[in-house]
Amino acid sequence: MDNAIKKVELLINKLMASDWPLIRKCSYIRQLSHDEIDALIKMHKQTRIIKARKTFLNQGEIQKQSFIVTQGWAYRYYDLSNEKRQIINYYLPGDIISPFFSVMPRANYSVASITPLHVCPFSSKDLTELYAFSPQFKTLFEYMLAWEDVLLAEQVCRLGRQSAYQRTVHLLLEFYHRLKIVGQTESNTFISPPTQQMMADTLGLSFVHMNRTLHKLYNDNLISIVAHKVSLLDNFKLKQIAEYPGAYLEIKKQFSFDDEHVQGRQKMHHKVSAA
Repeated sequence: MDNAIKKVELLINKLMASDWPLIRKCSYIRQLSHDEIDALIKMHKQTRIIKARKTFLNQGEIQKQSFIVTQGWAYRYYDLSNEKRQIINYYLPGDIISPFFSVMPRANYSVASITPLHVCPFSSKDLTELYAFSPQFKTLFEYMLAWEDVLLAEQVCRLGRQSAYQRTVHLLLEFYHRLKIVGQTESNTFISPPTQQMMADTLGLSFVHMNRTLHKLYNDNLISIVAHKVSLLDNFKLKQIAEYPGAYLEIKKQFSFDDEHVQGRQKMHHKVSAA
């Protein structure tokens, strides 16, 4: 038993020091079994590096695989005939780009990198094998995809019914909580690569209006932004302003399974944590 505990301890330490934010994101929802972690690691066997500010999926193209984001930021967008751009959402570390490519292969949007981007491509076969190996993981994966659905609903609400001030606060809070899940925040501070123009294209604002809104938040002593480093100075007040629930990003250890193997791994993990 001591050897088994040491093995799990070593694995946990390795994961905490690794570039596998998807595993950390899954672990946020529930404790993974040792075998599930091994299977997820195998999905990271190949890495593709994409330069910053590069469109790597164009609207109308056929998608042939999904991508796990391990480092960097990307965004999903539409370009309109009036030369304006609408950014739909962002891909952060731990997110999956094009999870439904096997059933909807033709992309109805474009995807571009903001920073240098590291992604791990995987096929539907990889996911099917993981489901066959661990049927319970299918529920966990569906839960993560449900997050994406809620994020899109929040974007619709932002654009349709909130003021520019509320929209901006809401988006910054969303970035913060998504990054917190994968361990990429420090206190109430995080790195936000999108430019002011990108934020304007996300929130349906002009560049001038976006700039004024950020300055007002700064003058109200609610945020600080220095070289893309964002600090949220009063989380409670910011949540009130944006009417930000955030519950869909703050629920932890959502699932409980009866599988003896998983429960055994959970007990082992607790022993390691208590040591």
